[in-house]
Amino acid sequence: MKNTKIIILISGVLTLLMSCGQTRVEEDVYTITLRDTTYQNFVNNAPGNRDNGTIFPSSRTFKNQRDMLQYDSIVTRKYPDFIRYGLFESVGLMGTSSEHGIGVGILGVYPNFQNMTDSYIGDKDALFTGGIYRLGFFEQRLRWFHDAKNWAWGVNGLEVIAPSALTTEQLWGILSIYTKKRYYLVEDIPYVAFTITSGIGLYPSMYANVSGSLDVGSIGGLNMRLYAGLAGGLNPTWSPLIDNPGNPYRDKSVSVFFPYFGLGVSVLDFHNLVEETEKEWNEHEHSSWDVGFLQFGLLSTGADESALSTSKDSANFIKGFALKLANASVAIPFLNNKFYAGTSLINLMVMGQKEWGLGILPIRIGYFQTLLSDELSVEPFIEYNYYPSNFINVGGRVNLVLNKLEEGESGFINVSLLLGYATGSTDLGFGKDIVDAIGLPGSFSRTYVGLSIGLMDRIFFPEQLRYNKK
Repeated sequence: MKNTKIIILISGVLTLLMSCGQTRVEEDVYTITLRDTTYQNFVNNAPGNRDNGTIFPSSRTFKNQRDMLQYDSIVTRKYPDFIRYGLFESVGLMGTSSEHGIGVGILGVYPNFQNMTDSYIGDKDALFTGGIYRLGFFEQRLRWFHDAKNWAWGVNGLEVIAPSALTTEQLWGILSIYTKKRYYLVEDIPYVAFTITSGIGLYPSMYANVSGSLDVGSIGGLNMRLYAGLAGGLNPTWSPLIDNPGNPYRDKSVSVFFPYFGLGVSVLDFHNLVEETEKEWNEHEHSSWDVGFLQFGLLSTGADESALSTSKDSANFIKGFALKLANASVAIPFLNNKFYAGTSLINLMVMGQKEWGLGILPIRIGYFQTLLSDELSVEPFIEYNYYPSNFINVGGRVNLVLNKLEEGESGFINVSLLLGYATGSTDLGFGKDIVDAIGLPGSFSRTYVGLSIGLMDRIFFPEQLRYNKK
């Protein structure tokens, strides 16, 4: 679609702007007064002899001096200023289309990559016929009904409700607004709640959406949700979903109305109870060893051809790269709490031309060992990627934290030394754009060494985990 990339770019910028309000800063100003009084007395004895039987007037003198010093003391307190704050959510929907199902798989993140083209109009045999996708969402407390408990309002940077593969039947919203009411079943991490949501979008589609969901999370920014809802709206003729060269009926608006049921997942999606918004950042509990947005590294693998160069120069030391997007390594609370279970929204390992694998929500098990408090750690792991590529990655990371920020800040940066072995293959097909960029995927089996950088990627240490606090 002609304008889809522009819409996503605008939504990404709006998402970054919304992230500025995640912390509430309060200042307590104290006036401190110091008072000090000095008492002095002087005795000047009269000269000459005294008659012991005669009382002379006292020669003692007194001097009092009072000093006062006043100054202000400012104490800054930082609190989370959100109920929910997250990056990405996807939901795989069932029963929304009988002829043009998208086929995005369970959770909405397992599509057939060969079908990701502008000409694709769906599959009537698809089980998961549609999907809901939200990019960048921010939610705050809604204090109405006499400050009734657990009401919230929020904004989605970009929301896509797609009942089918036909873009004319999809509902897209930039800065769509919604309200929520939560009924908590469990108020301990990970939270469990039943949530009623109603929302509207005005551009590029005009629509309303009402749903109920059973929410589990968040822990390490990971959440699972079971949805049932009803959505309906209009794509007018001026909408980029209608007014694009690929649509032969550009002069007709399209209205849609459909119920849906599905299962979803969200990553880098953080949730606070109302009580937690009154607790300072430095008092909040953490459940993970690592939570971050991006890890990118360059790899030396010994492959014949580099994926980063069009030449066949075997002397090129850098053969490929590794990319992880939206990472979470959640501590497992047994033994010494150093084992973790983790995943990433996207895990791409490129060993060389035609030697690469892509994983969506892989399963990762590892062990986190601190070498130097607050700075240096080592992390051996094993990772299984099952879709769309099938490969195993066994390796280790030595992590160095470059900057130490306060709680509530998100600009964490670290570098890591990578060493490992990856083996597997890709049996499923990919679209032409992906193949043209890094080659047609095949089987691979390579050792690798590399250096990576983590951006907005926070590494925690033992004293910060809630399991280690008494």
